[in-house]
Amino acid sequence: MATINYVTKDGGIYDEALVQNVLTNNLVKQVDFVNNTKSFTLTNITTSGYQAHTRAKGFNAGTYGNEKEVYTITQDRDIEFYVDSMDVDETNQDLSMANITRAFVEKQAAPEVDAYRFMKLAEIANTNGFSETVALTKANVYTKLKDAIKPVRRYGSQNLIGYLSSEAMDLLERSEEFNRNITNQNVGTTALESRVTSLDGVTLIEVWDEDRFNATQDFTEGFEPTGNKINFIVCAVPEVIAVAKHQAIFLFAPGEHTQGDGWLYQNRLYHDLIVPKNQINAVTASLSEETAGESGEPGDESGEPGDESGEPGGD
Repeated sequence: MATINYVTKDGGIYDEALVQNVLTNNLVKQVDFVNNTKSFTLTNITTSGYQAHTRAKGFNAGTYGNEKEVYTITQDRDIEFYVDSMDVDETNQDLSMANITRAFVEKQAAPEVDAYRFMKLAEIANTNGFSETVALTKANVYTKLKDAIKPVRRYGSQNLIGYLSSEAMDLLERSEEFNRNITNQNVGTTALESRVTSLDGVTLIEVWDEDRFNATQDFTEGFEPTGNKINFIVCAVPEVIAVAKHQAIFLFAPGEHTQGDGWLYQNRLYHDLIVPKNQINAVTASLSEETAGESGEPGDESGEPGDESGEPGGD
């Protein structure tokens, strides 16, 4: 029975959707799985340090080791869509497999990958004591973000990424803790950009889709946020390992399967995210006091943006 590899056949559409919608692709690493299992090994080389030289004959003996740690991936997901050929025809191609798969990748698969990775990053930060639950305001957001960067600064600012919710980004651009001038130049089409895209050399990425930016998720069907919203996450990219062991994507045309007269699409993704145990300070997180389903306006303690006069930015 012939099969069509969807990635090979429609690679342009699939890759474009995935790249544009997944915000955590820069965390993906290649690892070698142990003997075709679901685990991989990371090695930590250790040595002892200098000792006092006595100026007698010989050197002090040192020690060394190569400690190995095994990590196992757990997130195994799949889906199958069957579309009867007459449903495709009688909906004027609305239910064509191209439309079905595009909708799945853009609205389900890509956001879920981010949702899982953000959830794991928040869990890791919380487990290792680098997470804080706080109500952000324009009066404290800058300090809180600087505090989150401090523990991971040792990895080098060029290796750090900060993921911020839209609410946190709104507060940061109106922060009362620093002053700046915004100049509007009327050369051709006028454009005003006020987003903060870097802080002390750390790249800042705004997460527009708040559903994927939650500390806990329910993955019973797709994903559904269930816990605290995330204000921001700061992580050292070299020390975060997002890995996909297996991804299978197939499209069967009518007559190439035995499930009926229609098109059959199958998608499986087996992946996970880990941080090595010796790099526990590679991720910090700030969680909102709001939980999934709650909504609030970013601003000062009263929930209103700007100062009492209604002008953003304070003084």
